[in-house]
Amino acid sequence: MSSEDDEEGEGEEGNKEFSWSGLLEDFEPVGPGIATYPNGDIFEGSYYGGKRHGFGKYTFTKDAATYEGNYTDNQKAGFGTMSFPDKSSYTGSWYQDKRSGEGQYTYKNGDIYKGQWFENKKHGVGSYFFKNDMAQFIGIWEKGFFAKGKWLFKNGDFYEGDFAKSKPEGPGKFMFFKSKCTVAGTFEKGKWTLGTTKQTPAKVILDHAI
Repeated sequence: MSSEDDEEGEGEEGNKEFSWSGLLEDFEPVGPGIATYPNGDIFEGSYYGGKRHGFGKYTFTKDAATYEGNYTDNQKAGFGTMSFPDKSSYTGSWYQDKRSGEGQYTYKNGDIYKGQWFENKKHGVGSYFFKNDMAQFIGIWEKGFFAKGKWLFKNGDFYEGDFAKSKPEGPGKFMFFKSKCTVAGTFEKGKWTLGTTKQTPAKVILDHAI
């Protein structure tokens, strides 16, 4: 699974001085216009009270990333899309400059997370699709990690149970699609116990754990 580092957004210029092409009211930018910052970043959009407020597009010159969406008091808020030059992107809700609420993150390796966020972390109900092996996590996330739910595989098999830092840990069960066999047991520090059948598939699955 792609790391949380891949999800970190770019830092925007806040209250620093900038050149402004647009209307002024009481010597402060207001309405639509273009702001150019000392580091070369550019914002094209609406200002209110001298701050980014409303819809606009922010271009990060150094890393060629862009944000296009809504702002409140210089911070990303509401709905918007953050796009990076490596083709990764986030589209969804923001609050106080962080991903919060419902949104979809597409990673540079093709993986996709769709679900709830809180303070830039996957948190709440969501699904994560692994492009390489066509597997999928569906369930509950806590502070960026998969915590409880189903781990689906492309052959129809799945594991359902508890997870710790996105790896099986605690009680759970395997369901094997072709044989319709269900095996209950417990993962403890990467070892599967209490199951009496189908031990090899469990090991194979764990070998490919993230």
